[in-house]
Amino acid sequence: MISVVLLASDDLQGLAAQMAMLVPAAVDGLVKEVLLAGVSEPGVEALVEDSGARLVQVEGDAAACFAAAAAAARGDWILTLRAAPALREGWREPVEKHLAGAGGTPAALAAPGGWLTRRLHGVLVRRLDWPTSAGDERALAKTLKARRLAY
Repeated sequence: MISVVLLASDDLQGLAAQMAMLVPAAVDGLVKEVLLAGVSEPGVEALVEDSGARLVQVEGDAAACFAAAAAAARGDWILTLRAAPALREGWREPVEKHLAGAGGTPAALAAPGGWLTRRLHGVLVRRLDWPTSAGDERALAKTLKARRLAY
Protein backbone atom coordinates (compact mmCIF):
# COMPACT_ATOMS: atom_id res chain seq x y z
CA MET A 1 0.00 0.00 0.00
CA ILE A 2 2.73 2.53 1.01
CA SER A 3 6.10 2.94 -0.61
CA VAL A 4 8.47 4.49 1.90
CA VAL A 5 11.11 6.70 0.30
CA LEU A 6 14.06 7.11 2.63
CA LEU A 7 17.00 9.36 1.81
CA ALA A 8 20.24 7.41 1.75
CA SER A 9 22.91 8.94 3.98
CA ASP A 10 26.03 8.11 5.90
CA ASP A 11 23.92 7.90 9.08
CA LEU A 12 23.65 4.11 8.90
CA GLN A 13 22.43 3.82 12.48
CA GLY A 14 19.67 6.32 11.79
CA LEU A 15 18.68 4.55 8.57
CA ALA A 16 18.64 1.18 10.33
CA ALA A 17 16.56 2.57 13.21
CA GLN A 18 14.10 4.14 10.79
CA MET A 19 13.81 0.90 8.85
CA ALA A 20 13.33 -1.09 12.06
CA MET A 21 10.30 1.07 12.89
CA LEU A 22 8.82 0.09 9.52
CA VAL A 23 9.14 -3.68 9.96
CA PRO A 24 5.83 -4.29 11.83
CA ALA A 25 3.99 -2.18 9.24
CA ALA A 26 5.62 -4.19 6.45
CA VAL A 27 4.67 -7.49 8.09
CA ASP A 28 1.06 -6.29 8.38
CA GLY A 29 0.98 -5.13 4.75
CA LEU A 30 0.82 -1.36 5.33
CA VAL A 31 4.34 -0.79 3.96
CA LYS A 32 4.72 -2.39 0.54
CA GLU A 33 8.34 -1.44 -0.09
CA VAL A 34 11.20 0.73 1.11
CA LEU A 35 13.32 2.63 -1.37
CA LEU A 36 16.57 4.29 -0.33
CA ALA A 37 17.31 7.20 -2.63
CA GLY A 38 20.59 8.99 -3.14
CA VAL A 39 24.26 8.31 -3.62
CA SER A 40 25.37 4.95 -2.31
CA GLU A 41 27.37 5.81 0.79
CA PRO A 42 29.62 3.14 2.32
CA GLY A 43 27.40 0.62 4.05
CA VAL A 44 24.16 1.69 2.36
CA GLU A 45 24.27 -1.12 -0.20
CA ALA A 46 24.78 -3.68 2.57
CA LEU A 47 21.84 -2.20 4.50
CA VAL A 48 19.70 -2.38 1.36
CA GLU A 49 20.69 -5.98 0.70
CA ASP A 50 20.14 -7.07 4.31
CA SER A 51 16.76 -5.35 4.60
CA GLY A 52 15.22 -6.18 1.25
CA ALA A 53 14.87 -2.51 0.35
CA ARG A 54 15.64 -1.12 -3.10
CA LEU A 55 18.34 1.43 -3.83
CA VAL A 56 17.53 4.23 -6.26
CA GLN A 57 20.89 5.76 -7.09
CA VAL A 58 20.59 9.42 -7.92
CA GLU A 59 22.80 12.43 -7.38
CA GLY A 60 21.37 15.73 -6.28
CA ASP A 61 19.52 17.33 -3.42
CA ALA A 62 16.67 15.87 -1.39
CA ALA A 63 14.11 16.99 -3.96
CA ALA A 64 15.89 15.12 -6.77
CA CYS A 65 16.23 12.00 -4.61
CA PHE A 66 12.60 12.01 -3.54
CA ALA A 67 11.43 12.59 -7.14
CA ALA A 68 13.54 9.74 -8.55
CA ALA A 69 12.36 7.31 -5.89
CA ALA A 70 8.74 8.43 -6.28
CA ALA A 71 9.01 7.64 -9.99
CA ALA A 72 10.28 4.13 -9.12
CA ALA A 73 7.72 3.49 -6.37
CA ARG A 74 5.03 0.85 -6.80
CA GLY A 75 2.78 1.59 -3.84
CA ASP A 76 -0.41 3.61 -4.05
CA TRP A 77 0.98 6.07 -1.50
CA ILE A 78 4.45 7.45 -0.83
CA LEU A 79 5.80 8.36 2.60
CA THR A 80 9.01 10.40 2.52
CA LEU A 81 11.46 9.96 5.40
CA ARG A 82 15.02 10.78 6.38
CA ALA A 83 17.31 8.97 8.81
CA ALA A 84 16.33 11.48 11.52
CA PRO A 85 14.08 12.19 13.24
CA ALA A 86 13.27 8.52 13.66
CA LEU A 87 9.67 7.41 13.74
CA ARG A 88 8.35 6.56 17.18
CA GLU A 89 5.77 4.07 18.37
CA GLY A 90 2.30 5.20 17.43
CA TRP A 91 3.08 6.57 13.97
CA ARG A 92 0.90 4.00 12.22
CA GLU A 93 -2.45 4.88 13.78
CA PRO A 94 -2.80 8.39 12.34
CA VAL A 95 -1.42 7.22 8.99
CA GLU A 96 -3.88 4.32 8.77
CA LYS A 97 -6.79 6.58 9.78
CA HIS A 98 -5.72 9.10 7.18
CA LEU A 99 -5.51 6.48 4.45
CA ALA A 100 -8.95 5.15 5.38
CA GLY A 101 -10.79 8.43 5.60
CA ALA A 102 -9.05 11.39 4.03
CA GLY A 103 -10.04 10.75 0.43
CA GLY A 104 -6.55 11.04 -1.02
CA THR A 105 -5.55 14.24 0.76
CA PRO A 106 -1.78 14.64 1.26
CA ALA A 107 -0.54 14.74 4.85
CA ALA A 108 2.55 15.88 6.73
CA LEU A 109 3.52 13.48 9.51
CA ALA A 110 4.76 15.41 12.54
CA ALA A 111 6.92 14.10 15.37
CA PRO A 112 5.32 13.96 18.80
CA GLY A 113 5.81 16.68 21.33
CA GLY A 114 4.59 20.15 22.08
CA TRP A 115 3.71 22.63 19.36
CA LEU A 116 7.17 24.20 19.36
CA THR A 117 9.02 20.88 19.34
CA ARG A 118 7.12 19.11 16.57
CA ARG A 119 9.32 18.25 13.64
CA LEU A 120 8.32 17.08 10.22
CA HIS A 121 8.95 13.37 9.75
CA GLY A 122 7.81 13.24 6.17
CA VAL A 123 5.01 13.69 3.71
CA LEU A 124 2.36 11.15 2.77
CA VAL A 125 1.04 11.60 -0.75
CA ARG A 126 -0.65 9.43 -3.35
CA ARG A 127 1.89 8.31 -5.93
CA LEU A 128 -0.27 9.53 -8.81
CA ASP A 129 -0.49 12.99 -7.21
CA TRP A 130 3.29 13.45 -6.87
CA PRO A 131 4.02 16.92 -8.32
CA THR A 132 6.50 17.37 -11.15
CA SER A 133 8.50 19.92 -9.14
CA ALA A 134 8.13 19.31 -5.45
CA GLY A 135 11.25 20.30 -3.53
CA ASP A 136 12.18 18.86 -0.16
CA GLU A 137 9.61 17.67 2.40
CA ARG A 138 8.68 21.14 3.65
CA ALA A 139 8.24 22.46 0.12
CA LEU A 140 6.32 19.33 -0.85
CA ALA A 141 3.97 19.70 2.13
CA LYS A 142 3.43 23.36 1.30
CA THR A 143 2.91 22.77 -2.42
CA LEU A 144 0.38 20.02 -1.74
CA LYS A 145 -1.28 21.89 1.15
CA ALA A 146 -0.76 18.77 3.21
CA ARG A 147 -2.87 18.19 6.28
CA ARG A 148 -0.82 17.89 9.48
CA LEU A 149 -0.85 14.45 11.14
CA ALA A 150 0.53 14.50 14.67
CA TYR A 151 0.94 11.47 16.86
